[in-house]
Amino acid sequence: MAADSTARNVAQRVDALAAALRAAGVSPEQSAGLLAAAATAAMNAVMLDAVLDELNAATPVEITEVGPVAQPVRLAA
Repeated sequence: MAADSTARNVAQRVDALAAALRAAGVSPEQSAGLLAAAATAAMNAVMLDAVLDELNAATPVEITEVGPVAQPVRLAA
């Protein structure tokens, strides 16, 4: 559930950035570019947390010893 927490956190931060840009009198064109970059970064952070949650929730697979290879793989020189 870290992705939910991250989503709320970054949404609040993007909203705060928008408010700060308005308060500072930054032009709408410049604000749009900055907010678009912030939104992209926020979505990447949420996606990363979701992927990590999924990986951490997965059932570990036991690795067994593999026997000798019947034919070795030849690598190009």
